Formats: sequence, C-alpha cells, structure tokens
Amino acid sequence: MTGRLRYRVLLCAAVLLAGWLALGIYNVESDESAVAYVLGRAVGRDVLPGIHWNPPWPLGRVVVARTATNFLMPVEHTEPQGPAGSESESLWLLGDTNVIAGKLGIQYSIRSLTRFDVSHENPRELLGRAGRQVVTRFLAGESVDAALTTRRNDLLDAVQRQVQAILDDHGSGIEIHSVNVETLAPPRQGGVRQAFQEVQSALADKERVVDEARADRSQVLAEAEGEAEHRVTQAEAARHRRVEIAKGEGERFRRLAFEHRKTPRLTEERLYLETIEEILPRMDTYVVQSGPDGKVNLRVVR
Repeated sequence: MTGRLRYRVLLCAAVLLAGWLALGIYNVESDESAVAYVLGRAVGRDVLPGIHWNPPWPLGRVVVARTATNFLMPVEHTEPQGPAGSESESLWLLGDTNVIAGKLGIQYSIRSLTRFDVSHENPRELLGRAGRQVVTRFLAGESVDAALTTRRNDLLDAVQRQVQAILDDHGSGIEIHSVNVETLAPPRQGGVRQAFQEVQSALADKERVVDEARADRSQVLAEAEGEAEHRVTQAEAARHRRVEIAKGEGERFRRLAFEHRKTPRLTEERLYLETIEEILPRMDTYVVQSGPDGKVNLRVVR
C-alpha cells in the first residue's frame, strides 16, 4: 500500500511537472517578436518567429507583441458640445484666443520590444500624452489662419520630431513613421465653420481673379513685346533697304558725273532720251481730226 501510494504521488508530480514545462511553450508569429525573461532578467531579446520555450511562471515570463505592424495613436482633446449626449469635438486653444477642432493620427511601430516592455509602465499612454503636449505647445503660439493654412505642414513636422525626441529620451522603443491630420477646422458650434468656409471661398476667389489678371497681363505684355519687336524688325529692314537704295543712287550719280565730265553733250542727250522713255509711257496721247473749217477741237471729253 505504501509503495502504491508513493507511485501515485510520483506520477502526479511527473504530470504536474510536465504540465508546468508545457506552459513554457510559446509561439511567435511572422509579424511578431518576443522577449523572454528568467528570474526578471532578459535572456532572449527580440526572439524571431517560430516555436520557443522559456521557463514559465514563477521562474520566467514571455512578452509577445506585433513589431512588424503599424499602429495608430489618435491625438485629440475631447470636450462636450452643447447639451448632454450631443456630438463632441476635439478643441484646441490658439495663441490668438481662437479655438479650432483638430484631431491628429500618429502612425508608429515597436522598434525594440525589450525597451517597449521595461522603459515605461504604459508606453502607448506616454505616446498619447507626448502628442497632446507637443500639439498644445505648437498651437498656443499660432493664429487660427496660420494653423489652418500655412502652418499646417509645420505642425505635422513638429509633432513627429518632438514626440520622437520625447520617446527616445524615455527609451520607449517606439518609432514614429508619420503624422496625419484627421480633422483640422473651425468648430461646428455657432456656425463658425460655415463662416470660415465662406471666408476661405472668398479668399480663393480673390486669388483666382488675381491669377487670371496676372495671366492676362502676361499675355498682353508678351503680345505687345512681340508686336514691338516685329515693328522694330520691319523698321530696321526698311532703313537697311533705303540706305542701300541711297547708296546705289549715289554711286549712279557719281558715275554719271564722271561720264558728263568726259562727254557732256553725249551724256546730256542720253539722259534726255532716258527721261523721255520713262515719261512717255505714262502719258495719254490723243489724235484728233480737224474740222471742215480747218480748226481743231481741243476739248476732249474722257
């Protein structure tokens, strides 16, 4: 009886030991990594995907998390609007005492699971608080027009850089990939958003009209410059032609003067005949017959 009881006790102990050892088996998926601890000390950092074993509690523990996946952390201040139960908005106070509704999203991943597990009690909460802190500080120094238009990209850049610096100072093991704007607009309360949109539409129309006027001015200036260049070119061509004609006439006159000095009479007769040949073709010649009394009627009706 004593031997049989001892056998049962040993069998139960072996089963319990096998069950305890089986509790140490864990699996790491392809998008995950793990950190294994034994007596509070990390013996396996960023364990690769596959099936592994580590002493279970109370000797050890295993932390498994997705490290190849991007997560989204919203950054917002939610304040109630109007009566209880109505829709809420994330409101931020600006440097010019205006208020805007804004919500940002931080895309991040776990860069080091070991640091993520031991650096902070809740690293994700640290990320959210750091994001709200940076956004609050940035918007506190901006006007509503700048925050909604020209300084929008600067806000995203500041959030990514400064929040990453805070996380690195705490050794959180989190890496920020991007910051996106989900909402950044005037609040819906009191028709402020509609009024702001009307102002923005008016400004857009103003910019469009100014751009059209600049385009028309550029077109008119280009056409005027082209016309001016064309006229200058024509004037230069006419000047060149007249100069060449004048040079030719001058050379012709010098030759005639030279010939006249040698043979004046012959030269004068030749000039006379050339002039007559040039004039006569342009003259109208009329042949009339004299009347019975021998008189000629010179009245010619054309």
